[in-house]
Amino acid sequence: MENLYRVLSMWDSGIAAEVYDPLAGLAHLDIQPPDREFLLNHIGEYDVYLATLHLPIDRQIVERGAQGRLRLVYTASTGLDHLDLEALAEFGIEMRCTKTEYDLLDNITATAELACALMLASARKIPAANQAACGGHWARDVYRGMQLSGKTLGVLGVGRLGRMMVQYGRGLRMNVIGCDPHPLRPLADLEYLDFDAFAADADVISIHIHLGPETEHFINTERLQAMKDGVILVNTSRGRIIDETALVDAIHSGKVGGFGADVIDGEWRNDLVDHPLIALSREHDNVVIVPHLGGVTVESQTVSHKFVVDRLAEILRTWQT
Repeated sequence: MENLYRVLSMWDSGIAAEVYDPLAGLAHLDIQPPDREFLLNHIGEYDVYLATLHLPIDRQIVERGAQGRLRLVYTASTGLDHLDLEALAEFGIEMRCTKTEYDLLDNITATAELACALMLASARKIPAANQAACGGHWARDVYRGMQLSGKTLGVLGVGRLGRMMVQYGRGLRMNVIGCDPHPLRPLADLEYLDFDAFAADADVISIHIHLGPETEHFINTERLQAMKDGVILVNTSRGRIIDETALVDAIHSGKVGGFGADVIDGEWRNDLVDHPLIALSREHDNVVIVPHLGGVTVESQTVSHKFVVDRLAEILRTWQT
């Protein structure tokens, strides 16, 4: 046992136990629920940390790991805003993710499916209508929504998930346009527009761009004003892509006619009930917020987490040589 590497996992408890089987004989595995105090006190005792999206890894945690034996942080995600990348690099701790694992990611459709579901839920006010029906209120006319067929879907960021959203929009008989200044694999049959033309034409905008310095608050007051009155926005990317203060104002004014998201800025807060968008969702039938469920399906989590564990086993074998 003394010769085994030590691996800490704070992945979701629903991950099947057999996903970890490739680590047998290579590592002592410790599975813990997400807990900041545990990380601060013990992360230096592990060689590898399998990171959860539920708990941000900040500079203080990275320093504690660097003071001990931590060598690698591996996240089974493409988004990295839960990791202090600058601190990890400064302290020489390797970071791995699935962002460029295209063969894996092309078969994981869960987040794009959720984006489509949020578009439908917002357009048809499904959560509020369901709540009313559960209370015995059969008020059909109160929840009159928007038919999507014939409307224009704008896909902002036509990468892996954006390409899937293009297909789903066409399946709903929507006209689909794209906005992506640097598409890696452009679709030959998709019309790409600059943002102003794109925003002026789209009845629904689904956001699929990565968060970075150039895209933080990309959706701001100016860009919201460039959109159609009553536009529906869907965000399954990262919360900080949207200036949420500007968004709240646009929803109150009616400029934004609906909003669906599974990401918000500050989703690790302890007072989420008071988050402006969550509070707004209690007042507006067409604002639908869910707790970062994009990749949370049995199929997607099993495939992605098994991929990470298989790769980790390969890494540990190279460490032995």
